[in-house]
Amino acid sequence: MFAQVVSVEAASDKLAGLLTFCQEQLPGFRQAPGFKGFYLLADRQSGKIVTISLWDSDDDLRRNNEGRGAQARQEASTELGVAPPPVDIYEVVLQA
Repeated sequence: MFAQVVSVEAASDKLAGLLTFCQEQLPGFRQAPGFKGFYLLADRQSGKIVTISLWDSDDDLRRNNEGRGAQARQEASTELGVAPPPVDIYEVVLQA
């Protein structure tokens, strides 16, 4: 399994809009080949937001990342008023 991690800092008043945006996008991602899950983490005090998406394979993740994922990140960064953040990709080597 592979994980895509995106971290960004934004004004805390933007979280509700980002949450709505993610909820609207999730049905499409759930239908993508290899999609296994999604987490949206937020520290309301600092404004730090982290997303983690899980994928069956590196190929599934990268196919999504180049298409629908790139478009969603661009739209989300516009919603937050920040530059598109870097994307980190990890292999999940232990799951409990």
